[in-house]
Order: sequence, then C-alpha cells, then structure tokens
Amino acid sequence: AITDQAFEEFEVLTGRHYERVLTYRCDDADYLIFGQGSLIPTAEAVADYLRETRGIKVGVVNLLMFRPFPGDLLSKVLKGKKGVAVLGRTHQPLAAGLPIIREIRAIFGKCLETGRSKNGSVHAGLEGYKSLHDLPELYSGSFGLGSRDLQPEGVIAAVENMLPDGLQKRMF
Repeated sequence: AITDQAFEEFEVLTGRHYERVLTYRCDDADYLIFGQGSLIPTAEAVADYLRETRGIKVGVVNLLMFRPFPGDLLSKVLKGKKGVAVLGRTHQPLAAGLPIIREIRAIFGKCLETGRSKNGSVHAGLEGYKSLHDLPELYSGSFGLGSRDLQPEGVIAAVENMLPDGLQKRMF
C-alpha cells in the first residue's frame, strides 16, 4: 500500500505513471513476455511486430518491483493465459529455477489454494484459480549473460517456443 501511495504521489509531482507491475497489450493477449529493465522496450516492439505480422496476441509484463513480490497484481494478469515466457538476466545452474519464475510458481500455488477454499479468502488479494486451466504454461529463459544485448530475434524465439508447434522448452 505504501508503494502504491508513493507511486501516486510521484505521478502528481512528475507526470510519470508507475505501478508495481506495468503491462503492455495484456488484456487480450494469449502469450506474455515477462521481465524487467532493459528487456521491456524490445519486448514491446516484438509484441507489436508479432501482432501485426503474424496475428499472435502477445503482451508484455514489466515487473517493476521484485520485493515485496506483487502477487496480488500478477495473479490477475497471468490468469488464463496460454503461455508466459519469463526472461531474466541471470542464471543459477543448481537452483530449482530462476528467481522470478520461482516466485510466480509460489503465487500460483496460493491462487489454487484460494480457488479451492470455501470463501475464497485464504490468501487475501490473490485471484482464486478454480482449476489448472487458469494456470498458464511457464517457460524460463536467461539472456544477456556476459553483458550481451538482447536482440529482437531472441524475444521472437521465446514466443515461438511457447506456440503449439514450438519446441516448448521449459528452460532455455
């Protein structure tokens, strides 16, 4: 709540709008590119390109704030999507997954618990997922290792990986 209030005050002072999670073309999207920082402008351009040239409904989720993790917002944005490619500028070889996707999976568990509960309030603020159909397929990718720039074709490949005829590699 304090962060949301600070963002509102900042907007009044500067005219710039921020939220803990910013979205681009997500309302009707089937597939999402999820990330932070320098990835976002490239991802937005790729989303526009794929919509215009291939008719693939792609949106972009910009995780502006990692802590506290904004599960309340993400539980609504991600619900019912076909696939989400979570792209991060990190690699953790011995971990169960990359940091952001671990957090998303934890939120999904809580969303399912909330959806199963009798009054839907097990985890206040989270969207209740009634079935596994509410969960998107998750894909995790690393980029920019060694300070390399992410090129648009890398983001296109991440989206193509999620498609029904794609490789559907869970980690790349």
